[in-house]
Amino acid sequence: MASRLILHIGLQKSGTTYLQELIAGSAGELAEAGIVYPVAPAGKRRRRTDNHEWASYGLLGQEYPWVSEERAATEKSAWKDLERQVSREKGTVLLSAEALSVIRTPAIRTLLARLGVGDVEVVVTARSLGRSLPSLWQQHVRNGRRLGFERYLDMLGEQRRLPAARIEEDGELHLWRAFAIGRLARRWAREVGQSRVRVVTSPGRPPQLLWARFAEAIGVPGFTFPTGDAAARPVHTGLTAPEAVVLTSLNSALAKAGWTPDTARRLREAVLADGFQPRVERGPRIAVPPHWRSCVAEWSAQDVSELLESGVTVIGDTADLRSDRDDVQPPTIEEVAAASAAAVLAVGAGKAMGA
Repeated sequence: MASRLILHIGLQKSGTTYLQELIAGSAGELAEAGIVYPVAPAGKRRRRTDNHEWASYGLLGQEYPWVSEERAATEKSAWKDLERQVSREKGTVLLSAEALSVIRTPAIRTLLARLGVGDVEVVVTARSLGRSLPSLWQQHVRNGRRLGFERYLDMLGEQRRLPAARIEEDGELHLWRAFAIGRLARRWAREVGQSRVRVVTSPGRPPQLLWARFAEAIGVPGFTFPTGDAAARPVHTGLTAPEAVVLTSLNSALAKAGWTPDTARRLREAVLADGFQPRVERGPRIAVPPHWRSCVAEWSAQDVSELLESGVTVIGDTADLRSDRDDVQPPTIEEVAAASAAAVLAVGAGKAMGA
């Protein structure tokens, strides 16, 4: 059995995929430094970036609102494989699954009991709400949802105003169980101990600074990877503000037209890959709308205050978690029109080529 377990539990949109790419790509070098990161054999890999989220579905199942009973059943073998890997190791094991940030206390206890390691440390990577919320909404849109950003923030505001106990107990209210960072830190500290929870603040840029802070959090300060590894590769290509407006409208049109989810997904993927991503001038990034900025800044200030009161260790600068008064303006009609044209051209080119 592993003598020490480090759980990296997200947060989503805080650089977790970047970190997972680095770790998985140089798992051998990290093992030589004393930390084992279990990765699937080449023939069994099912996703671009090795991490342990899907395996956790096999244990916790519908604790995640987005995981169906059928999906959980298909991941049971992956969980058993991961459990065996942890039990075989004698030293330190690192697991990374950003979805663990949303799980409730009973599920935390189930996870820790099944892994059975006495010495458990928890690492949370976190980013400001002013950057996280736009990223979450654009992922929402990429997944086929139809809420505009303002309505999305209205929904989150209604959820945020609910009693804290309700958020902790209601499985559907998972976003604020994760992104209210002070509450998240307290929840895990109650189970593993205050001194064993570390929150790493994500500076955004340079990404190497996030790695340096994360390396300190897992106990290998100064650890670097060979030149030319995943650090040089882009991980995610997000939507810009005008592209998100177009895709939101497209999602609504596809739903009204009765397209099946699978067919609609393929069309969105074509628009993203062939229409949006090749563009040189893609327009401004997605930003919190002007009249929401004071509210989001207040949420951030409250969360940072609760984090500092929690007594857990913070690695980095808490200023990275505070939402500034962003001066990015909403996209213009011309920018939205250009993104629309790119989407039409992508679909038209695909049809012309027989796709």
